[in-house]
Amino acid sequence: MAAGITPKFFGQYLLEKGILGKDQLIEAIKYQKSKILKMGEIAIRKKMMTEKEVAKVHNEQKRTDMRFGDLAVELGLITEDQLKEILTIQKYNHIYLGESIVACGHMDKENLAKQLSLFKEEQQQVPPIEVMIKENIPEKKLVEVSVDLTEKLMLRIGDMQAKSGQLLLEQKESKNMGITVMMDLKGDISARYVLNLSWDVAHQIAKKTFKKDDLPFDGELIKDTSQEFVNVVCGNVRAKMLEGGKTIEIVPPVGLTDKDAPIVKFNDNEQGTIIPGYTTMGNYEIAVLTKV
Repeated sequence: MAAGITPKFFGQYLLEKGILGKDQLIEAIKYQKSKILKMGEIAIRKKMMTEKEVAKVHNEQKRTDMRFGDLAVELGLITEDQLKEILTIQKYNHIYLGESIVACGHMDKENLAKQLSLFKEEQQQVPPIEVMIKENIPEKKLVEVSVDLTEKLMLRIGDMQAKSGQLLLEQKESKNMGITVMMDLKGDISARYVLNLSWDVAHQIAKKTFKKDDLPFDGELIKDTSQEFVNVVCGNVRAKMLEGGKTIEIVPPVGLTDKDAPIVKFNDNEQGTIIPGYTTMGNYEIAVLTKV
C-alpha cells in the first residue's frame, strides 16, 4: 500500500480535501438516505411482508450470514419472484452520494466527475483485504471470517458501510479508541477476538440497535450494546467456522472503556493480527490474537 493511503469513503475524501464542509456532507447523506428504500421497507409498502415479519428477518440476520432477501425466501415469507421484484424496485430507486451532493447544490456535475475520478485513482492504490491477508498469518481462515462478518454486521446492525485497512502483525498493545470488547474463542482454535471501537462508531451501533437516532450518549449503555454486538459477530464466526469443520466455543465478552484502560495490552504469549477498519461514522480496529 502506498505510504499514507488508507481506505476511505468518497465523503471523507471530500472533507479531507476541503471541497465539502461537514454540515454539507451531513445534509447530502441525509438526503441520500431519504431516497434509498431498504428491502424491508419495499416489502412492507408492496404488502409482501408485515413489519413483524421484517423484524423477524432482521433478528435472524444476527445469527446467520445471509442477505435479507435470501433469508426472507428461506423463511417462507416471500417468493423468489417477489424477491426479484423488490430488487428491481430497489435498483431503480438508488441514489449515489455524489448525486445527492449535486442535488443539494453543493457541487456541480462537472466538478463531481473530476473529484470522483481523482478519488478512484487514489483508492486504487489500496489493496483489497483478501490480498493483505497472507497465507503465513496465524489462523488465516479465522481472520478472514472475522473481518468479513464484522464488516457485514457493521452494515446490518449499525447501518454503516465499512472498509478494512493495512494489516499489522505482532502488535503487543492497542490504544483504546473508546470501547474495546474482547471475547475468548476456545475449542479446535484457541484465540481472542478483540474489537476496538471509537465512541462515534459504538454510539451509532447503540442508536440503530435501539432504533433511536436521537439516543442520548450513555457510556454504560453504549458499552453494553458494544458487548452484545461482539456476541453477535462471534456467534456468526462460530457458525461459519463450523461449516469448515472447526468447532469453537465462545465465552461472555469483556468490555473496557478508554477511561478503564487507555491502552489495551495483549498477553505475552499472544500474537496479534490487527486490521484497522473505517466507516462513514468513524474508525475501529479488529484484532485476532492467537497463542504462540
